Amino acid sequence: MHSTFLRTWWHQPHSYASVVGYLGLHGALGPYRLAAALSTFFYGLGAAALLLLTDAPPTSAIGRSIFVVAIVSTLVVGVAWLTAPWPSKRVSLMFAAYSDIGTTLVLLSYGSPQTIYLALAMLAANSVYVQLFHSPRVMALHLLWAGTAVALFFVLISLSPDADHGLAVAQLVVLIPITFMGPTFFQYLLLKLQVQAQAANFDPLTQVRNRRGLDEALPVYFLGATDVSVMVVDVDRFKSINDRFGHHQGDAALQLVARRLTRNEVLVARVGGEEFAVVTTSAEAEARALAEEYRDAAHSAEDIASLTVSIGVAHCTYPSAEDIGLDAVELTTRLLRVADAAMYEAKKQGGNRVVVAGRSPRGDRPA
Repeated sequence: MHSTFLRTWWHQPHSYASVVGYLGLHGALGPYRLAAALSTFFYGLGAAALLLLTDAPPTSAIGRSIFVVAIVSTLVVGVAWLTAPWPSKRVSLMFAAYSDIGTTLVLLSYGSPQTIYLALAMLAANSVYVQLFHSPRVMALHLLWAGTAVALFFVLISLSPDADHGLAVAQLVVLIPITFMGPTFFQYLLLKLQVQAQAANFDPLTQVRNRRGLDEALPVYFLGATDVSVMVVDVDRFKSINDRFGHHQGDAALQLVARRLTRNEVLVARVGGEEFAVVTTSAEAEARALAEEYRDAAHSAEDIASLTVSIGVAHCTYPSAEDIGLDAVELTTRLLRVADAAMYEAKKQGGNRVVVAGRSPRGDRPA
C-alpha cells in the first residue's frame, strides 16, 4: 500500500505553466508574490539576528561571510519578488535551490549545531513552494537535500562530547515527520486535486477541452492578442455514420476529428455531439487558411467511415472587446454564435466547405 502511494505520487503529472496560469486567472499570484517576498525578507532578518544578537554567532571568517551574503541576497531576492515579472520555470527552480542551499549553509555556519538543529524545520517551509509549483521529482531532490542536512547535523551533534545526545534524538524524532511526511502527503493531495480539476475541463471521449475547459483557458490565452478567430466545425452526415457503422465507429470518428483539429497554439473544444470549436489568435485570412487545412485533413481514404466537415469562421480584432464591454468568454460566445450560423450556411451549400461570417459580433464589418 505504501509503495502504491509513493508510485502514484512519483508519476503524477505536473505543469508549472498551468499552475501559474491558474493562480493568475484567480488573482492568487499577487498574494503569493507578497508572501514569497516577506518570507525571503524574514529569512534574511533571521540570519541577521543569529549573526548579531545570539551568544554563539559564527566565529570563522567564512561563517561570517556566509551570513553577510545571506542577508544581502535575501534583500535582493525579496525585492525581485515584489518588482520583477513572475519567474520562469528555470528561475523558479533556481529560487528553490537557493532557498535550500542558503538555509543549510547559514545554519551550518552557526556556532552551535544542537542549538540550531530544530531550525532545519525551515526546510519544510521551503517545501510549501516546491510542492505547489514543481513536480514530484523536484520535491524528491528537495527531500534528499533536507534529509542529508538533518542527518549531517545529527552526526555533528553525536560527535560532540558536550552535546546532549538524548535531546538530539528527540529533536530528530520531531524533524522527521515535519521534513518528510507532511510535504510528500500534501503534494500528493495537491496534484490529485489538480488532475481532477483538469479532468473536469476535458471531454473524456476525444480528450480535447469541453466548453467549461474552453472558458477556463480563454482569459490567459487571449493575453497580448490583437485578433481573435473562432471556428465551429461540424461532422457532415454524422447520423449516417452511426446508423451504418454503429456508435462505436461514430465515437472513433469523433476521436479522429479531434486529433486532426489539434494544433499547437490553438484551443480546441468539443461543444456538442459532433460539433467542435476552435479558437485562435489569428487574423481572418490566416484563420480561413487554417480552416481549409482542417477541411482537407478531416478526410482520409484510409478511414473506415468517410469523414468530411463543414466549418464556419468568425473573426474580430480583440481590443474591440473592450469597446463593447465584453470579457474573453463573452466575446468568444458571441463569435461562436456567428461562426455557428456560418457553419450552417456551409451545410446548406452541401457541406465539406468553409464559410467565413460576413459580420463581427458587434454588427460591423470585421477588421
